[in-house]
Amino acid sequence: MKARFTTEQPAVSWQPLDNGKVDVTICLNGQEVTEEITQTVEKEQEVTHTETYWEYDFHQFREKAENISQDKVLSKPENYLDYEPVPEKTLEQTVAEQNEQIRMLTECLMEMSEAVYE
Repeated sequence: MKARFTTEQPAVSWQPLDNGKVDVTICLNGQEVTEEITQTVEKEQEVTHTETYWEYDFHQFREKAENISQDKVLSKPENYLDYEPVPEKTLEQTVAEQNEQIRMLTECLMEMSEAVYE
């Protein structure tokens, strides 16, 4: 994705958040662009002015800080232009996983009890 800014941007912006996550903004391949803008004002009178901005290949995401390394992002930001955060498990998924673990541990306990009391 492309993004425009009025000022030059750093390649990586790393913003830690209070909830253990981090906001990461990647801005690569910046080019200063100047455009002439023509606007119609008062009864078909045209006014032309120029606008200058910076255009970047852009990606922004929020991720758990434990899932991503600031050093790696800073050293190779181009690898993170398409980064997708690790999806968080839903409550239902977490409960299902815990139920499976409880079932497996119960089976193990039953097998051990049978082996001990035979």
